[in-house]
Amino acid sequence: MRWAVAGVLWHLAAPAASPLPWVARGRAVWAVGLGGVSSVALHPATLAGISSGSRMRVVCVQPARDPVLCGDGPVDIGSAPDAAVVLAGTGVAQRHLTLVADARGLVLKVEPHAQHVHVNARAVREQALLRYGDVLTLGGNRLLITSDVPPLAPSGGQAVSGAADQVALRFTSGADSGRLLAVAPVLHLGAGTRHCGDLDYGCRVSAGADGLLFEADTAAPCVNGWHCTRARLAPGDQIVLGQQHFVVEAPGLEYAAHVAALPPAAAAEPAAAGDETAATEIWWLIAAAAVLAAVIALFLYFRW
Repeated sequence: MRWAVAGVLWHLAAPAASPLPWVARGRAVWAVGLGGVSSVALHPATLAGISSGSRMRVVCVQPARDPVLCGDGPVDIGSAPDAAVVLAGTGVAQRHLTLVADARGLVLKVEPHAQHVHVNARAVREQALLRYGDVLTLGGNRLLITSDVPPLAPSGGQAVSGAADQVALRFTSGADSGRLLAVAPVLHLGAGTRHCGDLDYGCRVSAGADGLLFEADTAAPCVNGWHCTRARLAPGDQIVLGQQHFVVEAPGLEYAAHVAALPPAAAAEPAAAGDETAATEIWWLIAAAAVLAAVIALFLYFRW
């Protein structure tokens, strides 16, 4: 008799309990969905989209000719008459290389069976990530990759006084390649300084209430391929002083720009009244099942 009562109780309670695993699975799927949104928000493609929206521009330095505006590419460079940038000379293939801007940044791809290309005097045989201000050498041709707009002039940029110790310039050429120079809060370069002292001009990078600024005595320096005396810098910008190339590294500024670019969080919607009603109905079902089970158990007990 006891086994019969237990079997009846289990059979009656099972339908009422069955919605609970479904609710748990629903919450699990909802949590996975939130994780997916977070992963997309921190994807490098999103970080790349925080830039100022500038586009690629190819300047033919040698031989000199008018710059070519290329947008985001792809840009075919070679000796073919229909190439976006037509080059001549020994060793230039019809389709020699391609430039494109994607989630990774500016990508250079050397076509198969084409001679290697030099980027800032370093040989590239297949692919390379470029920055604005890089110089490509192909045979007797020299190309400068710049943005389509000059660097922004200083005008009340984002304050970095609280994160000046995280701002640095990294050498990307020469024997000091990879070395970091801290900007805390001012870094002097050029004539009369420890770094690039062979130059006949001086310049400085400062981090303060007006943002991250570059200032020089003359227009000889280049920022992202543009000659300038004053410019507002951002993470990833390239500064060229003579033969030395530097890249701005500022993790704090990059993260702050990423956070500022995120859309505002949507206001939490109040829970629907129907959810409370559904929960109440489930408890009524459980209570009714328990009462019915008790009645059947008493009936079986007194009859047997």
